[in-house]
Amino acid sequence: MNQIWLVTKREFLVQVKKKSFILLTIFTPLLMIALVALVVLLTQANQETNYMAIVDESGLFTTTFKSTEYDRYAFYPVEDLKGLKDTLKDSQYLQAVLHIPETDSTFSSLKNGIELSSNKSFGVMQISSLQSKLSNELERINLSRQGITDEDLANAKFPISLVVQKDSASGTSQTSQMGEGVKSALSYVLMYAIFMFIMIYAVRVMRSVIEEKNNRVVEIIISSVKPFNLMLGKILGTTFVALTQFIIWIGIILVIMALFPLLVGSFGGGAEMVGEMQAQSQGMQVDSITGDIQDVIDTLFSLNYPLIIISFLIYFFCGYLLYSSFFAAIGASVDNETETQQFMWVGLIPLMLGVYGAISIIQNPDGPVGFWLSMVPFTSPVAMMARISYGVPIWELLLSIALLIGTVLAMVWFAAKIYRIGILMYGKKPSFKEWLKWIRY
Repeated sequence: MNQIWLVTKREFLVQVKKKSFILLTIFTPLLMIALVALVVLLTQANQETNYMAIVDESGLFTTTFKSTEYDRYAFYPVEDLKGLKDTLKDSQYLQAVLHIPETDSTFSSLKNGIELSSNKSFGVMQISSLQSKLSNELERINLSRQGITDEDLANAKFPISLVVQKDSASGTSQTSQMGEGVKSALSYVLMYAIFMFIMIYAVRVMRSVIEEKNNRVVEIIISSVKPFNLMLGKILGTTFVALTQFIIWIGIILVIMALFPLLVGSFGGGAEMVGEMQAQSQGMQVDSITGDIQDVIDTLFSLNYPLIIISFLIYFFCGYLLYSSFFAAIGASVDNETETQQFMWVGLIPLMLGVYGAISIIQNPDGPVGFWLSMVPFTSPVAMMARISYGVPIWELLLSIALLIGTVLAMVWFAAKIYRIGILMYGKKPSFKEWLKWIRY
């Protein structure tokens, strides 16, 4: 244990004292915020004003298209249609011509007869918006012919906000559609975070082993340290480095969440202000937007964060030990990173299965796929993180952790048998068959 502790301490201090670690730990949350802001800015910068000429032979859509900041519409008579199309190709002012043909009372010619000519590529959202405007106007006209006015239609609509109440052994909880959306987003974040960090730190252990092996430093080290203690010390040292980063990041996130109500309130009106801004830009009701934002805030502050944080740390720690010990065995078996390709897929496939299986898990967290992926130790670190925000029975959580810990112990034993032979083996390309021989030694 003293040897393991000394190696762990050395690996931890060497990495923690690096300037790159300090800068990465401090600036990663800020970098994430900056990336989100950059995406928003790029989205706004990518928007440009589109000028569209509309030739409406039917005369039905004269009030349908209203110009906005980014969409400008102008109506032209049918005589100008050919000239508009001829000048469209080389025009820098006009981007599109929408031709709506004449039609009868059944609108049959409009179903597939409306033509959009453009000199640029229109996005899916833009085309969908145009189709929606045309379809809604024809629907309104049909209802009007049957004596149903816009006011009647508005009064007939009755939006429902479904309150989802979950009764389980752990208690009763309530949420809404927006709340479920928040949980889904959190599940994706936790799932991808644990997947990415397990792979990043596990590969770091493998590269460290390969580097020491190629430099022949390991031959000097194992003269005074047992191979098993060396391997486990390197793994634990890197694990504590990762956990240190997580704890700092979690602390920063909790501080931001604690200050969030104050920050929102200081900007004059909080959710109501944000709701009004979004309603003005999208033409939606202020009360609806404000309610959605309030649902998001309520859901964020109703989650069981102690359980989520502890589960995340446990599954990362155990999942990292599981995969890093396997990757350490790979690093000890090969002479360079090129030779690792024949073994890497063995570690990648279970994690990728957990990631892609989590898509169905988020659709049905308590389904059989979610249960079994949460129980299988090679996929449980990723799969359980996809379920944890929805609430998992305690017995399932404990059983999953117990199976994971048992598999970690077996994998460490398996990796140690390979590590102690492979770390001094040079010039011989390993294989799975060779691994079996080394395990029997």
